[in-house]
Amino acid sequence: MSKTIENLNILYNNPFNLTPIIVRFYQKYNGKQSKDMLLAYLILPLVLYEDSKTALLNKKKELRTFINYCHKQDDSKNKKEVKKNEKLFGLPDRVADYKEMTNLCLQHAFDSGCLQLNRDLSITFIKYNFKKDNSLVESLKVAENLALLLKNEKLTHIYMRLGIKKL
Repeated sequence: MSKTIENLNILYNNPFNLTPIIVRFYQKYNGKQSKDMLLAYLILPLVLYEDSKTALLNKKKELRTFINYCHKQDDSKNKKEVKKNEKLFGLPDRVADYKEMTNLCLQHAFDSGCLQLNRDLSITFIKYNFKKDNSLVESLKVAENLALLLKNEKLTHIYMRLGIKKL
């Protein structure tokens, strides 16, 4: 049974499925700061984690607002509350877990001509040439919102506020 779960994880978490999320982030980010390639390591851990995804679906203008935001969703039977600590819980570990996958996704994006790496380690968006995938619609929207959230923040402040000390 564990082999089945492992194979499903490999099918879902592969660079060909996850690269459009990173490319969409940089399409909306369009920031001009050096070393903004380091933001790529935050995208997958924040976009794919359900609690942070729920919080990022609502547009926030500041990183401080996102960190302190408490989301309460009240459907008829499903009550879901995302507390401010839950969406960032384990983020440094998730960043470490997704580091290799992020490297593979970035390499795929560079090879396919979607992104370009500059000398100062900034990333320039070139084009988005991926087919529409209905399973990624929500994740792509969350990546766009994350880009708008981080667009005006300094790189060092982002990492400090999110509690990430190393890559």
